[in-house]
Amino acid sequence: MIRIVGIQRHDHPNREFVLLQNQGSLRIDVKGHLLLSEDALEHGDLSDSAFLFTEEAVIAPGNYVLLSTGIGEPRWAKTKDGAVVYYAYMNREAPFWAERPGPLHLLRRQHTYKVCPEPVLIR
Repeated sequence: MIRIVGIQRHDHPNREFVLLQNQGSLRIDVKGHLLLSEDALEHGDLSDSAFLFTEEAVIAPGNYVLLSTGIGEPRWAKTKDGAVVYYAYMNREAPFWAERPGPLHLLRRQHTYKVCPEPVLIR
């Protein structure tokens, strides 16, 4: 289960981030997770108050995801203390979370549905 473990709101997008951690016992793909502000829930407008992870990155138990508001390329790295971190970027040139006070929520994909063709009967 990936959870929000920290947030740094800042006036500069390269210093603003949300820190997530896989606190479960299974590897989890971050693709499809939606990070949104309380404002998005109240007003129903996700276009300006949410971020959807679209890249595939499988996060092992105990590992982190650092979502920076600034510009960058996704990558894996280790911290000085040996923690594994996946760096993701919103690629914005202005602060995002500083403009949206209040709590953040992380939603994950629960189920997927795919329309299948009609079954073929074999005789």
